[in-house]
This record gives sequence, structure tokens and C-alpha cells, in this order.
Amino acid sequence: MATNLELIKSETISTGVGAVTIDNIFSDKYDVYALTGYGKTDGTDSASLRGQLLDSTGTVITASEYDYAYLVMYAHQAFGESRQTSTTFINNIFGSADNPETANAVTYIFNPFDSSSYTFFLTQNVSFANGYGRGDKLIGVHKSAESCRGLYVYANVLTRTWTGKISVFGVK
Repeated sequence: MATNLELIKSETISTGVGAVTIDNIFSDKYDVYALTGYGKTDGTDSASLRGQLLDSTGTVITASEYDYAYLVMYAHQAFGESRQTSTTFINNIFGSADNPETANAVTYIFNPFDSSSYTFFLTQNVSFANGYGRGDKLIGVHKSAESCRGLYVYANVLTRTWTGKISVFGVK
């Protein structure tokens, strides 16, 4: 894989939001994108950040077209797994965290702009919840061959808000 990164966009979320739309980040210039993200949720319960793609018109794709699986590597207990097929999102795209603890991640997205290919996700993140560290390794797919131009990220608990930063890089 190539190792040159070109910054496309960076979003700083300085006030608590429930969701952020990062539009017009995918194009025919790159096949692979690297997204880095960090953040923390507000409140006392943990919340994970979920992702959905934006179609070519900028509309969030909410159809049951996503599959994902991830390994949860807890620091304080046995590892766990989670998987979902035909769901409406990719879970833990940037981790899961409690306030005031944080989550940090790198997510690779493959072929999002290619209308003849599925879009694939590969995520590694580290986070803290309930005072314990954990790492996640995630794979995912959007099972519709369509051109996508952006990403919608939101907290799985609708009453949670979060702050942080997401940066998008094209991989050369």
C-alpha cells in the first residue's frame, strides 16, 4: 500500500454535537482514504460513534446495506466480539468512550467513490470506558455499488453529545 497521505479536510468539533456530516471528501482522485479521529462523549454513560455514508447527492444512506464485525480487546477482562449484518450503520467507527475519557481511531475507507464497487472499512481504535482501556479492530462493508461522497458520524445514544476532531486524508 502507498504511504503518502494528502490532507483533504479536517473537522474540529469544539462544542458538543450529536452528529457531524463531513461532505465532499471522496472523489475519483483516490481509491483509499485514511480518517483519523479522536473525541470524547459528554455525560456519564458510554457511547460509541457510528458511521453512515453519504450518497452522490449528499443524502445519508440509512438502508440496511452495511455489515460489520469487530474484536474488542479489553484491558481488564476477556476479549469480545460483535458483528451485525444488514444494518443501517457501521458501529464504533471512531470508538466508544465515557466522559471525560477519550477514544482515538484510524479508519481506512476503500473505493467509496467507485460506483462499480462496494465500499469497505477497516478501523483500529483505542478508547476508555468505565475507567478501563480497550482496543477495537473492525472490518465493514457497504453492500451497494454506488458512488459516495461523504460520511455522517453520530453517537449511538441520541442524548449524547461529543467533541473532538476528524481528519480525512487521501492515500496515494
